[in-house]
Amino acid sequence: MSWQNKASEVLRAHVPAGSRILAAVSGGPDSVSLACFLRHQPYSLVIGHIDHQLRAGSAADAQFVRALAKKWDVPYRVKNVEVTVFAQRHHLGIEEAARNLRYRELGRMARQSRCQGIVTAHTADDQAETILMNFLRGAGPAGLAGMPAVQHLPHAGKIPIVRPFLGVRRDQIIRFIKQHSLPCRYDPTNRSLRFMRNRIRYDALPYLEKLYPGVGGRLVQSADIFRGEEEFWRNLIAPLFRQTVRKNGPKITVVLPRLLRYHKALSRRILRHILPGLSFQDIEQVLTLARSPERRAWLRLSGRRRVKRESNRLVVA
Repeated sequence: MSWQNKASEVLRAHVPAGSRILAAVSGGPDSVSLACFLRHQPYSLVIGHIDHQLRAGSAADAQFVRALAKKWDVPYRVKNVEVTVFAQRHHLGIEEAARNLRYRELGRMARQSRCQGIVTAHTADDQAETILMNFLRGAGPAGLAGMPAVQHLPHAGKIPIVRPFLGVRRDQIIRFIKQHSLPCRYDPTNRSLRFMRNRIRYDALPYLEKLYPGVGGRLVQSADIFRGEEEFWRNLIAPLFRQTVRKNGPKITVVLPRLLRYHKALSRRILRHILPGLSFQDIEQVLTLARSPERRAWLRLSGRRRVKRESNRLVVA
């Protein structure tokens, strides 16, 4: 089966044919290939572009996407965002801030255009890079599961984000670009080694491929295994979570006798569910607080979250 047919199967499995979908198009080879591919699928296509305004050529990228959408007679939306201001306000790195803003604005575009899905052009190479990067950061099974083919993010509401190209290699994209003579833009920052992902892409993975040919494919295979494990765990802890966690408006309370009765691996997963995005070290601090016999002041965590022990419960605010 061709990669185009496999990508089409992934898309149709998560968004009904005939729906309106929003394609996230930066102007680069991957996203332009995605938009071209989607034009020939049974969907009503809208193109969305987010201008992060982080370099001088970003306005030209936005204009390129506008021109491409007009040439193909496809409706489009373009949004400028202030990444630097957002990063400073929320104490985030530039890459994380850009990602959060991008998905937030794509979610808004999709709702405004009444789309039933948001489609991104993440490839198998992106997946391998993400897994290796997460491993080097000390991620657990959830991080090593990589990006799922479909995901619901808070920024996008109930609209699914679908990644039909996760099984497509970058060299296949390049051949597709040449075959269809597609115009593209190339972001010079994508080669800057000051970004961790680029160091993984241009230094670490090529070196590992020389030592262990095919390592990129095996990383993607490992992610598939971890995703299956994560799905099993989610189903397993659902009833235990309901017995252990209580929600009251913005506050969440955790019943400590139950939490501390579980295996540490299960306790960590319950805490990660109510405190998503925390590092391993943060979760360990919360567990230490849970085991402490004394009441303590609020433990401040990232994302303006706080945890406090009160008698036989943890309070998360």
